[in-house]
Amino acid sequence: MATFKDWALQYVLSDDETTQHELAEKAAKEIENARANSTVLGNWALSVNQWLTTASAGDDDDGEDGDEAPSGDIIARAKALGFMADTLEVLSRNTLKSEQVRFLVGFFGAIFSYDHKAGITAATKALWQLYSMKGFNASMGVKMIEDVLKIKEDFRLQTGATRLEVYELFLSLLQDQSVSSELQHKYGTSLGFIVDLLQLCQHERDPKNLLLWFKILPTLLRDYSPSPEITEEIFKAFSAYFPISIRSSATPIGITAEDLKEAVRGCFASHQRVAPLVFPFLMQKLDQGDAVTVTVKVDILRTIKACIEQFDHPQNSVVPYIDKIWSSLKYEVRNGEVKETIDATLEVLRAIANRLDGTKTFKYDAAMLKNYIDMVFKDCRDDLSNPTYTKQAGLLLVTVITANIKGFYLESANLLECIRQNLRQPKSPSHTRDLVLLLNSILRARQELFEGRANGHPEDVEQLKTGPDPANIESLFHEVYVPIWMGKPKAPGSVNSSEDWSEDGYIPHWVQKPNKPDTVTTDTLKKVAQGLTLLVSQRRISQSGGVFRLCSSNTSSDICSLLARCLYNPLILSSNDQDTTSADLENEVVLALRTIVMNHRETYNTLISFAKLEIEKRHWTNPSRHSLAALKDLFSRLAFIGCSDFPINITTEASPEVYYSPLQHLITFAAIQLTFFPFYRPDDKNSFKKSPAKSYVISALHAALLHFRDACVARYQQADLAKYSGSEQNWIEEYKSLPEDWLQQLRSDPSNTYATVWSLKEDDPEVYRQFLKVGLFFVRSLYIDASKSSEKAWNEGALFQLSKIAALVVRGLDEKLQTTCQLAKEAFDFFRPAMEPTQESGPTPFSDLLTLGMLEGLWPQAMTELYQPDGLADSYMLDFRRTKDITPASTEIRAAIGAILANKYKGPPSTSPRFLKELVNTATTSVEDVDPKTFEANIKIAMNILAGAAARQDKYMVEAVPLLRAAISSPSPNSEIAAQSLGIIVQDNEFLTAENHAVVKRFFKQWAYNYVAKPLFELALPKPQADPATGAKYTTAILSLVRNCTFTVYQDDLEPLIRLLITSLGKGSPGLTNQEIARKRTVSALEIFVEVLTNEPDSVKGHLKPIITNGMNFYNDISREHDVQLVMSRKLVLQLLGAIPTKFEERHLLSYAPQMKRMLATACGDSVREIRKTAIIARENWSKIGA
Repeated sequence: MATFKDWALQYVLSDDETTQHELAEKAAKEIENARANSTVLGNWALSVNQWLTTASAGDDDDGEDGDEAPSGDIIARAKALGFMADTLEVLSRNTLKSEQVRFLVGFFGAIFSYDHKAGITAATKALWQLYSMKGFNASMGVKMIEDVLKIKEDFRLQTGATRLEVYELFLSLLQDQSVSSELQHKYGTSLGFIVDLLQLCQHERDPKNLLLWFKILPTLLRDYSPSPEITEEIFKAFSAYFPISIRSSATPIGITAEDLKEAVRGCFASHQRVAPLVFPFLMQKLDQGDAVTVTVKVDILRTIKACIEQFDHPQNSVVPYIDKIWSSLKYEVRNGEVKETIDATLEVLRAIANRLDGTKTFKYDAAMLKNYIDMVFKDCRDDLSNPTYTKQAGLLLVTVITANIKGFYLESANLLECIRQNLRQPKSPSHTRDLVLLLNSILRARQELFEGRANGHPEDVEQLKTGPDPANIESLFHEVYVPIWMGKPKAPGSVNSSEDWSEDGYIPHWVQKPNKPDTVTTDTLKKVAQGLTLLVSQRRISQSGGVFRLCSSNTSSDICSLLARCLYNPLILSSNDQDTTSADLENEVVLALRTIVMNHRETYNTLISFAKLEIEKRHWTNPSRHSLAALKDLFSRLAFIGCSDFPINITTEASPEVYYSPLQHLITFAAIQLTFFPFYRPDDKNSFKKSPAKSYVISALHAALLHFRDACVARYQQADLAKYSGSEQNWIEEYKSLPEDWLQQLRSDPSNTYATVWSLKEDDPEVYRQFLKVGLFFVRSLYIDASKSSEKAWNEGALFQLSKIAALVVRGLDEKLQTTCQLAKEAFDFFRPAMEPTQESGPTPFSDLLTLGMLEGLWPQAMTELYQPDGLADSYMLDFRRTKDITPASTEIRAAIGAILANKYKGPPSTSPRFLKELVNTATTSVEDVDPKTFEANIKIAMNILAGAAARQDKYMVEAVPLLRAAISSPSPNSEIAAQSLGIIVQDNEFLTAENHAVVKRFFKQWAYNYVAKPLFELALPKPQADPATGAKYTTAILSLVRNCTFTVYQDDLEPLIRLLITSLGKGSPGLTNQEIARKRTVSALEIFVEVLTNEPDSVKGHLKPIITNGMNFYNDISREHDVQLVMSRKLVLQLLGAIPTKFEERHLLSYAPQMKRMLATACGDSVREIRKTAIIARENWSKIGA
């Protein structure tokens, strides 16, 4: 006994939680060692008696003295009871016997009757531990609840933390099935303890405690069987908090208002026995009109929805209240203006329909759902003929009728007929639009219901099989959509007569550009196009379970023909004809046609064939701009329509066997396009093949391949694309055995050609491999044609597009396949036998484009054969016949090829290709020997070659630096060109990217900067007796290179760099004779200055005076210049000066403010809009200085 007393005393006197825990463990260990001997357990209980005895005396005093604390130490009593609670916490769950647990339950339960100030927290904790003991039984749980309830009014005087402990205890006990059974056995249906519990907790306001209280109340309704009177009391307990909110607090509590709303909502929806109380209460709250805020109204609606969804036996708990709910809620939509409220209302109405339908496993009698839908339809039918309420009525009807498959097939036919009737006599343009929108919503809902059928009840699938006749939906095309598109009503049930069709059989006469009468707007026509898309996308299930298109082939073709006219009109009509079709409508039609041809695959062939027919009818020898633009748009749209996605493998039930391939539209498009080849034959009378418009054919092929490639990327994983980008066969050799019209055969007779294409499935990544194979066939065919034809036949635009097609296809092939097909060699042979001559005796810049396209997409390992001694790389780059006619285009092409060949070199370590050294050496040493035009071309090619080598950090760069320095320091005027060209080495290059399999080291720009630019700073900075012109050229070289680097590359050299930047701020850029280069240097300096000021403004703080002064003078000098470089300089200098006030304190800028403000006021009147915008921003920033 003395031991327990000592431990209890030490516990009471200690404030250290660790010490207290150790003492409790000692006591628990002693009890366990004694095997819960009654004597030992009694001694443990008596060890705190001295403090509890004081508590009893204190309570007597408290009865006389009111609320004043008694002389007994409340804190000590609380700690003493805490000693016992902590001991129970660490005590083994199996130690105490049932009688001992009962004794301790009585001991701690008694504390709730007399020690309301000190013992409640510890007693609750102790009871919680006893509840988890093995010796606990249900009768003890009942006693716990009864004892705790004796605290009565003093419960709300406890701290929030103490009450939280009590709520947790209540919740655990009430959710315990054995305790629940015992309570109901003892109290019967009266459940009197619930009344005491409700009275005990009725004043709770703490958010954390409320969350638990709102879990207890649903438990009482679900797990117990309270009488109607008790049910009403429980309902009053939680409904008193509705609607609930939370006060903002400086101390975050981790609970939001939404958490409390969800908890209260759970109370309302906890059990159907409160339905007679819940729905009248919520509807009364909702019908308070303007007194209800939007937030509260949404809360009410969500609560109603939760009740509808969770109440069991809806025939008793929901159906009796539907009339009242509908009567109130329909006006929230009919007259509502707040989107949140309308959406929440529609969710409630949809929830009713779904609840009356049933679940995935059980369906209710259809009569309940039909009565509900009939009621809604009856109230909304007349509103459909009233333009003011058409949209709202449509929302209500679609929400209810399309909520589930059963509802759709119960009433959709009546709704469609009602819409038909109103569309025959629309009251206004908006009325027509809203009715079409409603019709589209029905079709979209049907599509979604069909797609979600697998997640429903088996009855739903049967309903889809035996539902209304699909012809009722299919007839919407001729009876509704066509009349609106044409602007004339059509009698129900009428069909097209024979005279409705044109002689060529392609386009019906009624398929003209859409008319727009008084009741049809462009927006309505867009809705028609969307509706036709939805109509073609509809599906049906046959009795055998097969899924087919709902629309017949004839209807799908008619829909395609109707919309196709918008595509052809710009080509068919002259520029003088008024085509009122808006761009938005045309775009919508294009999207619609894409969906149509994906669902009804045969229609794409019709589209393409008719386009070809229209093109060949016209003369293209000297086409107008209008015709060329129309042709370009037509080609690009046809490519997008057919090739931007995979066609869907679905047919009609009447013709289930149709050949399918995901590639079939791409093949169709390409086959038609290739019929325009060869582009030029002397005896060819087709004017199109002699027209500049032919380049659009190649451009369209490129677009089609791009679209299809993107579709593959979107559908398949990146790993699958990599896996299926190669083959064991040599495709080029395989092509040689194919006829020239292979694609035409593949398109027209799939049964006898290349079965692999026609055995593909949408989800098979083999589609990507076959796409590459077909694409390479395009490239080979076009390259052969281009190399046979004269330059006149293949202009630069067509060859450029062809090179891009080659890059796209070759880039997608893996390294092994590129090597097997010898594509590196074909880049120079153009897939022609070696003995067969190309178009000219010598090379041309245009043939170089073909080489560039192939090389761009090759892997380095696939190009190794080019770098053999005197191989194709050297012979090509060192063939100076190619530079006999220097043009900017030819220079750019050779420079790009040189960059690729230098970058993808895979020779032995520490070696470089021969052409790299010779061309760089030739270009840099000829600075004094050639004219500026030739030198500029040579140095550009050389710098691009160095750029390719620098990207892979070729060691030759170290050898090239002295050559570059010598070229820059030369007294020749060409040296300035060399200096300005230095930046090409690190300039972003579209051919040197990872996508093109280039070798690009991560820090190559830092590497090149350190080798090339950094050593030049010492030479560029002004020195006594140094040549200013040479320093200016070195400055030009540094700035040209730094301009193309990120800030982190050169941030360690800011001090010398800033000095160079300041000297470069001048109209003439002293030291340079070439004014164009001088202007470019100034632009570079300004761009770098802006970058420095953005990233490290402190570095320029000591140079503010020369920066501001030189900047203002420079702007004034060029303020009236119109040269492109100077205009750009004006904008940049204003951007630089305008940023200064945002980076530095006012005291540093006060002396410059007046002059700067005057200059900026003038700049705000600049003749260039972008400069004016920049000046206004700068003026606003400087206006704060000295204000």
